[in-house]
Amino acid sequence: MKTLIVLLMLAVLGLFWLRHENGNLSRSFERADRVVTEQKNTIAGLRGQLGAVSALAARNEAAQVALRDQLAVASDEASRREQTITRLLNENDKFREWYVARLPDAVRRVHQRAACASAGDCGQRLPGGESLPDAGQ
Repeated sequence: MKTLIVLLMLAVLGLFWLRHENGNLSRSFERADRVVTEQKNTIAGLRGQLGAVSALAARNEAAQVALRDQLAVASDEASRREQTITRLLNENDKFREWYVARLPDAVRRVHQRAACASAGDCGQRLPGGESLPDAGQ
């Protein structure tokens, strides 16, 4: 009878110990489940950001290609203009004289100054007594 009571007490103690371990394992499992859920949410957010960055990179690359094309067109245009100027300088004496002539002092001063904030500012910057010479002179 004593043996049966001792065995019964050991079984009850074992049951309490198993219940305690089961609770610990349940809490550990819940924590692990929360961590997994947070990681899944983080991964989903990062995938969204990756998609947005990829789309932005594709748009940037397309914009760079377009800008390169525009630069090539502008370069070709500038080259054609330079060739036209060179051809005109070689063909036309009057144009050559005009091209190499110095600008009037008042015009050079306007080009050397900062931009005007308004029309009134530009009038103040020019000397009062000096008028701009005729462009035909």
